[in-house]
Amino acid sequence: MKRLIYIICVLMYVPLSMAAEDRPVAFMKAQYKEWHKIKNTEKDTSDVSENKYVLQIGRGVSYYYDPQTYYVDSLENDPTGKAIRDQAMHDALNEFMNSGADAFAIMRDKGLMAESRYKNQKDFRSNIITVWNTNGGDVYQYETDMNDLNWEICDSTKIILDYDCNLATADYHGRKWKAWFAPEVAIQEGPWQLCGLPGLIFEAETEDGEYGFEITGIQKCNESFKPILIDSDNLFNTPRKSFLKMKDYARRNRSSRIRAMTGGKVKVDADYKGSDDFLETDYHE
Repeated sequence: MKRLIYIICVLMYVPLSMAAEDRPVAFMKAQYKEWHKIKNTEKDTSDVSENKYVLQIGRGVSYYYDPQTYYVDSLENDPTGKAIRDQAMHDALNEFMNSGADAFAIMRDKGLMAESRYKNQKDFRSNIITVWNTNGGDVYQYETDMNDLNWEICDSTKIILDYDCNLATADYHGRKWKAWFAPEVAIQEGPWQLCGLPGLIFEAETEDGEYGFEITGIQKCNESFKPILIDSDNLFNTPRKSFLKMKDYARRNRSSRIRAMTGGKVKVDADYKGSDDFLETDYHE
């Protein structure tokens, strides 16, 4: 029988950069799958990439991260773990040199390859979402306002994971979204930067079908938030749109960057060939 979950969120913020015993405690966590349809205009093909995320939900604060990337970052922050990963990468590169095998695929098969570098923290007291993401080898931090999301609740309903869910729609940072939320899980939370509905968001999809999120699990818990593992020496603060413009330029000009970094010795065709865009598209404005 379905268990009903009734939660009242107390709007209280506690920083994440604390010792384990002082970090916020999650009373619930949800697992999500993010899917993204990638179109290659040159080859006229379409692929679907997927990433897994965990949403830790505390009182007035949440943390959203990729568990595989967290695992790899944890290894990098431990001398023994770093030695194991460095040796595995060394072996994978040797395999590449000897046979042309895909070194990244080898590392991924070993479970030692980071996936999405995106992570965020929602603070419901200030209505601010703090985002961390990477471009090249650097980490960038920026903020976005929860009030940018204005939902319209619709009449449609459907059942997801045995929960009755209602439909809501919103325009958000350049895309139109439809989301299914469960009023029985009375938490104004959801995947990525989606939040603010009277119930946890179980599914969401862009109007053009390019991106979507699906909940794969939900459970009560009593665990400390995961620490945010970031190299502060390579951390830069930037406006949201500036970061997206920079990241888009970098992915569409990879070949010239590689040639510049190698003094012209390495010439590759590595520019991004997809016609898809980021989750947020308003940086074009």
